[in-house]
Amino acid sequence: MALIEWLLNNIFVVFILAAFVSWVGKRMKAGEETIERKQQQEKQQEQEQKSPVMMAEVEPRTRRSMKKEQEQMIAPQRAEEQRVERRKLPKHPLVQGVIFSEVLGPPRAKRPFGRK
Repeated sequence: MALIEWLLNNIFVVFILAAFVSWVGKRMKAGEETIERKQQQEKQQEQEQKSPVMMAEVEPRTRRSMKKEQEQMIAPQRAEEQRVERRKLPKHPLVQGVIFSEVLGPPRAKRPFGRK
């Protein structure tokens, strides 16, 4: 009970302790991430050392062809999505009413524009 009362009376100390614990946790996480990055780099270097000739010849071609294929696949999908979105009318009845009144009403050239 005395510990809780002391903590409540010294709330500033509690905030300092919480900040310190948070800082230590972030440092530990950053250290783990750097270790993982080093391990990944070592694996990549080992792979490059095993077959440098094949990696240099094969990878750029496959990456380029894959990028081209992905772009060719993505472009029609986006165009189709845009066409579908254009065809859809808004769901709100007032907006639909305004759109249909403009489309089905008399041409703008025949409607007088008020000049004052």
